Amino acid sequence: MEATSLRISKVFSGGGEIHYILPHFQREYTWEKQHWDTILQDAFAIYDEMPIPTEDQPAPDIEHFLGSLVVIKDGMRNGTLPAFKLVDGQQRLTTISLMICALARIAASTHPTLAKRAFKLLINEDATGDVHYKILPTTKYGDRHAYTKIIAGEAIPDVDSGISKAYLYLHRELDKKINEKGYDPEKLFIVFTNSFQVVFIDLNHNESPYKIFESLNAKGKPLSQADLVRNYIAMKLPAAGQEHIFAHYWSEIETMLQEKRLVGRSGFGELTAFLRHYLSMKSGVLISVAHVYARFRDRIERDFASASAFEAEIERLLYFARIYNTLLRPEHEPRAEIREAMQRLAPLELSTAYPFLLLVADAYIKGTISAEDYKNCWTILENYLVRRYITGEPSNFLNNFFPTLWSQIDPANFTASLRVILAERNYLGDARVKQAIFDRTFYDKSAFTRDRTTFILESINRHLSSGSGGYTVLNDNPTIEHIMPQTLSLEWQTELGAEWEQTHRDLLHTLGNLTLVTQEWNSGLSNSPFADKQQKFATHALRLNSEYFSSPRPIWNETSIRERADFLANQILSIWPALAAPRTTSSNASSKPVLLTIRGNEYPVSYWSDVLRQTAEYIATTAPDFAAIAQRLPLYLSRQQFQARSHQLSNGWWLYINLSSRDIKRICGELLAAAGIPSTDWSVAERDHNRPDDQLSTIHPIPSSEQLPFGPLFDDENLMS
Repeated sequence: MEATSLRISKVFSGGGEIHYILPHFQREYTWEKQHWDTILQDAFAIYDEMPIPTEDQPAPDIEHFLGSLVVIKDGMRNGTLPAFKLVDGQQRLTTISLMICALARIAASTHPTLAKRAFKLLINEDATGDVHYKILPTTKYGDRHAYTKIIAGEAIPDVDSGISKAYLYLHRELDKKINEKGYDPEKLFIVFTNSFQVVFIDLNHNESPYKIFESLNAKGKPLSQADLVRNYIAMKLPAAGQEHIFAHYWSEIETMLQEKRLVGRSGFGELTAFLRHYLSMKSGVLISVAHVYARFRDRIERDFASASAFEAEIERLLYFARIYNTLLRPEHEPRAEIREAMQRLAPLELSTAYPFLLLVADAYIKGTISAEDYKNCWTILENYLVRRYITGEPSNFLNNFFPTLWSQIDPANFTASLRVILAERNYLGDARVKQAIFDRTFYDKSAFTRDRTTFILESINRHLSSGSGGYTVLNDNPTIEHIMPQTLSLEWQTELGAEWEQTHRDLLHTLGNLTLVTQEWNSGLSNSPFADKQQKFATHALRLNSEYFSSPRPIWNETSIRERADFLANQILSIWPALAAPRTTSSNASSKPVLLTIRGNEYPVSYWSDVLRQTAEYIATTAPDFAAIAQRLPLYLSRQQFQARSHQLSNGWWLYINLSSRDIKRICGELLAAAGIPSTDWSVAERDHNRPDDQLSTIHPIPSSEQLPFGPLFDDENLMS
């Protein structure tokens, strides 16, 4: 290894011939505005320190080191032109060349000699083809095409290259300094070519450029996992085989799956995400993103030692990358019915299922499962994921579930086996879904929540139009409208009744209070009285609004919101019916509480969460020391709001209500025991709709001596495994 300090003018051979090539393992041009600004501000600071050079007093040497350039000799071109592979430093060297080019273009009319000297640093005048350019970027994202057009003075092409953006920005900023601030182009040229310097590291042929590249990453270079995998592939291949592998396989993978595009909410680039899901598909374990490169390297070293086996694995990567590209962009799926089923899942954050879907799509392509099975897979997953979203289930279970799901499937009986497996693995039953629709928040500031709630409401609107031959969509992007507004006028407070604060706090963002309109309607409706809103909704184009609000509804209060929630819940369970018959539990899902009695006081109730709220509220208003009671149930009563569904009592305490009916009976028993109220003084009348006489039955709380569920993480009858 030989290291030398060189001025930028010398790096470009002082106007002589030289050629820098970016090897296959190099990534695309990635610098952005903050990087361009940094190098420009450095240049302008040096300019301000330096006196204007004259014949008698040349510019003093003000050195500014930009870092290192790591190169390795790559023979000669045209017999006499030395070529180097640029192992590290392409970002700064490409940026400097763009700055010199922009300066030359701006000064061409006033300083033609300067422009000529500048271009001698950028091109090999007597060479043709690729060797004409002293720097030759990679073809990724159109970098080479953009760079050569810019240097040649042709129209900047419309490609997804950071080089085009960099040149336009640098040209604009330099033009401001020269034509508005009076900066001298000659002096700027001296800064760019003489003051700017690098440490030029020339590797010997027995030193591996790929290992140097990898070690640079260990010293803090911001390389992605995909960058390291690319470098490893190049390192594994002999020089003669690199061109074939990169041209026929890897380049297509990188073109399809671009690292600058992110997958879902993960924040991971497409190529890194694909490699992660591919490796998870192979191993059955969702690996950490930070370990993608290491797991890829270990897999190759262990299973693909020979050159032929390694090439076959890269070819297999391309095959699955094409599948992954279709998962990300369903418009590439040729069958319309499958394409529509895939596109419907876009709002549901499907990436956790990709290791499984890669194998399903592979089976579909190979004919192991039918097109009907493949379409059914998407509709069954939609059912499963919609129910999980409605009930607010976390995704960590899915991260471990999906990579192993294919191993449990019977391909010969694909649809039926998938339904059975999903129905048995943390599937959310009808009762839990309905309870969530009444209690859970479906609106917040996150685009994730709004998009999925919009999807639910749009699906209901479409379902309501079933059999009509079509359905209405809004002529602008839908927005979520709160029927009971987020800011209450006095008129709204009066309409909601004495408990308006509690109703507003508990039900504002629940599904029963939300609908879809355009932004124009949203702004117009605002906090208008309900009578005005109902009149508008009754004539609205969406069946979601017109079908429900065309019936007379004199007021909009807690009862009205819960009635609409019940209407929406019935539509949801019709659109996404249970994958299998509900399991028999100690609490019949067809039974509903209708009346709570505590010490002779009667409270009409509709849901088990109502029972818990009313019981806790009774104790909060009658117990002399509620804090002592709360200390006995710290997982369910708190001074701070719980992250999941909760309700604030009139005394300010928060009550956790994300519970099944059986759990609620347990907690009510514990509350009563803590308050000194005999269990015989508390009862709930239930109505079983499966019984022909629709007869009421009375139940009492589960005694407090039974063990309570373990905190707010405890699930309903479908326990987390």
